[in-house]
Amino acid sequence: MAQFRALSPFAKMPTLVDTTTGETLYESTIVIEHLDRLAGAGRLIPAEPGAALEARLVDRMVDTYAGGPMNRIIPRKFRPAGHEDPFGDAQDAEILAGAWDWLEARLADGRTWGAGETFTLADCGAAPILTYARRLVPFGDRPRLRAWHQRLMARPSFVRALEDAAPFGDLMPAPPAED
Repeated sequence: MAQFRALSPFAKMPTLVDTTTGETLYESTIVIEHLDRLAGAGRLIPAEPGAALEARLVDRMVDTYAGGPMNRIIPRKFRPAGHEDPFGDAQDAEILAGAWDWLEARLADGRTWGAGETFTLADCGAAPILTYARRLVPFGDRPRLRAWHQRLMARPSFVRALEDAAPFGDLMPAPPAED
């Protein structure tokens, strides 16, 4: 852990060490933007300004209103008996449900991916958060959100990421989603 904290000040993932440039990057959006730049730019962050803003908006909304509550609920599950926070858990579950509602409404225009017809930064950041946060607050009756998540789950890159993460799946203190 000490070695990891030396790389990532808050000991959070993802953390990327680019051995070519000597840069250490953390936080999903920054890592994705770095990789997009290396790939020639314009692949994950659209070149068109409006599309780029939509990709960043969906990314920020998912990270803040789904990832934020998830990252508060999970550590509370590891607290010793007598130190639980049911009120905080309920508040965060409500915020997560609101994020699901916002995404369901955003997807109502028929878009294929989180920010439109092109796979973007929004999808890269959303895939892991949606996968794990829905274990805490299921998607429920949100068919567009469920369909987007299914498309994300079918992407070969995410399939591989899930396979790589499988040995650590039992560390998530919530049962697999049933919806």
